[in-house]
Amino acid sequence: MTTPTPSFPISRPVSPADVPPLGTHVTIEPDAATRAELARLAGALSVESFHAEFLVKPWGTDGYAVEGRVTAELTQACVVTLEPVGTRVDEPVALKLVPPEAMARYEETPDEEGGIDLDPSAEIPDPIEDGVIDLGRVAVEHFLVGVDPYPRKEGAVFDAEAAGVGEGREKTSPFAALARLAKE
Repeated sequence: MTTPTPSFPISRPVSPADVPPLGTHVTIEPDAATRAELARLAGALSVESFHAEFLVKPWGTDGYAVEGRVTAELTQACVVTLEPVGTRVDEPVALKLVPPEAMARYEETPDEEGGIDLDPSAEIPDPIEDGVIDLGRVAVEHFLVGVDPYPRKEGAVFDAEAAGVGEGREKTSPFAALARLAKE
């Protein structure tokens, strides 16, 4: 079992050899200290709850499908008022993974004319890293993707005049300088 790294505070490795034909269910609910680390990574004030649920099952001849959902309740600072605002993460997960040696089957190869035939329906899997499927890493990545980068408290409106933005803009704008030159 691997130790969680600072960038991924959750590690839940699943060995492909341990996945039964009908799949295996994995649930992740981190403790308060780990949620605090997730908040730090996300730039949030706090993460009140975090839940990830996955089904890992065989896919194709030697691959694995990971399906599930990552949900979380967190508190972020409003980008306008800096007041705390509750937000929610709800990210579906659908991955296909294969051993690194099997990736060659999925790499794009040039056709006779040297072009690459792109099939939008083709499923290109990700490689399994270090011989395990780390569902903790999958959960953290999907959590971070789902965090609102610009949380805004309901009704919060940015007031440029009150913030002093735009005052004297005519004097400092490069276009204002060009306008003055054109008048001369």
